[in-house]
Amino acid sequence: MKGYNFIYVLLRIKLTNEQLGTCTAASIYAEHVLKTAQKQIKKANKLSGKVSKALQKYKGTDPIPDMKEVKELQGIIRSYQEVLGKADELPNEVEALLEYSRQCEEEFDLLVKEGKEQKPTIFMKDTDGWPMISTHMILGNFKENAKIIANNDTSPKESKIFKSKVAVQEMFALDVKPIEYFIRPSEDIAREANGSPKICERPIKFERMGKTETAIALSEIVPAKSEYTVHLRVRAGSPIADNDCALLRMLLDYGKSNGLGQWRGSGLKGQYRYTLVKLDKEPPVDKDFEGWD
Repeated sequence: MKGYNFIYVLLRIKLTNEQLGTCTAASIYAEHVLKTAQKQIKKANKLSGKVSKALQKYKGTDPIPDMKEVKELQGIIRSYQEVLGKADELPNEVEALLEYSRQCEEEFDLLVKEGKEQKPTIFMKDTDGWPMISTHMILGNFKENAKIIANNDTSPKESKIFKSKVAVQEMFALDVKPIEYFIRPSEDIAREANGSPKICERPIKFERMGKTETAIALSEIVPAKSEYTVHLRVRAGSPIADNDCALLRMLLDYGKSNGLGQWRGSGLKGQYRYTLVKLDKEPPVDKDFEGWD
């Protein structure tokens, strides 16, 4: 029966306080995050039952689609185009994007050295210049909150479901997935009176060569009360789908305390409220897959 394996739900998230950007410069992001993840995922998926501990988090994960990587790189680069006053049409190949991003980064670094700009973590931008996030952040929020429960919860019901971090990884490898790759907030990033991005500054501490050092972290901001909308595909036989997705609703409820983006812990950023509606049918699919089960 068509659609037997999955149910579909519409999730809406409304930020109760501002959310901070998480993306670094495009060249760093591609070479040290996406590229590494792709290689690790491919390696993990080829192993048959002998996945090393270092690769356990990638087991069963779908490889990152090339086009998703391109769109993420383009989204990051558009943020730097805005600062540099560029309006060039971006290429659709990873290597060409990386070369263009290096040129932008050199120009941006000159502004930083001259004291005209500071390097914040940013939001990706779409073709309209609007902020967007990858939906892996939503799934990551579910996983993080589930792992906290697995490590610390003593209530019998939750402890039975999330027995360990490995159990959490296995459950979220199949049981719930966003359908969209990227989603836009209902509001643009916060801006100063002159139109430049408003930046959140906060002190951070870190260890380097045995010494505690401090620095100032900078991030773009999506304002409170902004909304995101995303469709989720949930495995019908999963504990997540039981009792009108009660477990999923529980994980979403924890978003009141542990939400999305940087400084979501001690800084109380990115917290949210939600609505969840079960759909009667699968949302419209990509045109390339119309007519395919």
